[in-house]
Amino acid sequence: MKKTLIGICLILSMFGCASSNKRYNSEADQYQLAMQYNNLGAKYVNKDMTDEAIVQFKRALLMKPDFAEAHNNLGVAYCKQKMFDDAIAEFKLAIKINPDYSKAHDNLGFAYRNKNLFNEAIAEHNLALKINPQDSEAKKNLDLAKEEKKVYEKTRAYQTANKEIAPGSITGYNQYSRGFFDEAIMSFKKVLDEDPTDLMASCYLGHTYAMKGMLDDAIRLYKEILTRDASNVLIRLSLGEAYLGKGLCDEAILEYETILKTNPNNTRALYKLGEAYTEKGLLDKAAAVYNKAIVSNPNFLEVYDKLGAVYLQEGLYDEAISSWKKLLELNPASAKAHFNLGMAYAGKNMVEDAMVEYKKTINANPENANARYNLAYAYEEKGMIDEAVAEYKKALDIHSSEPGKNNGKTANTQEESEKVIVTFDKHDP
Repeated sequence: MKKTLIGICLILSMFGCASSNKRYNSEADQYQLAMQYNNLGAKYVNKDMTDEAIVQFKRALLMKPDFAEAHNNLGVAYCKQKMFDDAIAEFKLAIKINPDYSKAHDNLGFAYRNKNLFNEAIAEHNLALKINPQDSEAKKNLDLAKEEKKVYEKTRAYQTANKEIAPGSITGYNQYSRGFFDEAIMSFKKVLDEDPTDLMASCYLGHTYAMKGMLDDAIRLYKEILTRDASNVLIRLSLGEAYLGKGLCDEAILEYETILKTNPNNTRALYKLGEAYTEKGLLDKAAAVYNKAIVSNPNFLEVYDKLGAVYLQEGLYDEAISSWKKLLELNPASAKAHFNLGMAYAGKNMVEDAMVEYKKTINANPENANARYNLAYAYEEKGMIDEAVAEYKKALDIHSSEPGKNNGKTANTQEESEKVIVTFDKHDP
C-alpha cells in the first residue's frame, strides 16, 4: 500500500531544523514540529519500534490535529500491532480531513480485510483506485480482498454444511488468516490432541509451521498427511515449497514431478518446478517448464519474470527481452520489469534502449540505486560524463543513507508503506 508524501519532504527542507529552545507559537512552527514528530515516528516504524512510533505520531497530532498523514501513519502503526479497530478509526480521520487521500482509503481497506469486513474493504480499495487509477498496489489489494472474500465465504459455507467440524479448527483458521501464528498452532494442536486424524487441523498446522519458518515441522506434518491422502495436490505443493525453503531441491523436484504426472497443466507445480531447476542450475529445464506454465496460464505475470531471468543467465537476450516485454504488456507499471528489460538491452549493447528502461525504473522508484548505477554506466558508455557523474552521486547518496533511514519519506510513502502494511497478509503466488 504505497503512499506519497513528497510535500512534507519539501517543506522540511524549506524550514530546516528548529532550535531546541524555540517556542512553537505560530501555525508554521507547529506544523514544522508536527512534521518532525511524524517523520521520527516513520523512522521508528521502519525499525520495527512500533510503540515508540505511536508516541511520535500522537505527539504530531497534539501539535496539529488535522494532520491527515499523521493519522494515516498512526493507523499503519496500529496495524502492525494488529489493533485494527484503532487503525480503522485513524484511517477514517485521515479521510475525513482529506477525502481524496487515496492511500488512506487503501489502508482502510486492508484493516477492514483483517476484520473479515470484505465488502467494506472492496469499497475502500475501489475508492483508492477511483482517486488514483495508476496505483498498482491498490489494484493488488483489491484483488486480494476479492479472493479472500471468496475463501472466507467458502469456509463459512463448509462450516454450515459440516456441523462436525472442530470448533478449534475454526478458531485456528481465523487466527492463521490474521497472522496470529503462535495462537493458531496452539489451537490446531489442541484439536489434534483430541482427534489425531483431523485433516483440516493437520493441514493448517503444517501451513502455520511453514509461515513461521518451522520448515522441519511443516515437512514432517505434510509427509504424515500424504501417507493418509497421497492424492492431496495442495499438500504436495506445500511439501515441495517447504523442501525448497530448506534448499532441498532434489526432494522438491520429486514432489512437483509427482504432481505433474497426473496434473500436467498444474501452473503452480510448473512454476515451482522451474524455480527448483533454476536453483540447481538446470536452466534449459527451467525454461521449458516456465514456457509450459505460460501455455497453461498466459496471464501468470511472475512466470514471465522468472523466464526472462533464466534467459538472461543463458545469454539469450532476445528471448529475455521478449519475456519482459510481455510482462510489461500485462503490467506496464512494473518497475522491476523495466529494470530487467534494461539489463537485457544492455547485454545486447542496445545502450539507448537500456537507458530508456532505467529511466522508467527511476521514475517509478527514485530510490532504486541499482537503476541509477546502470543508467550512470550507460551515460558513461555514451560519453555523457556529466550525466553519468550526476547519477553516480545520486546512487551513492542512496547507499550512504544510514541503516533504517527512510530517505526523506514517512511511513506512508511509496516504498516504505508496503513494508508496513502489506506484510501482514501478503501471500506469494
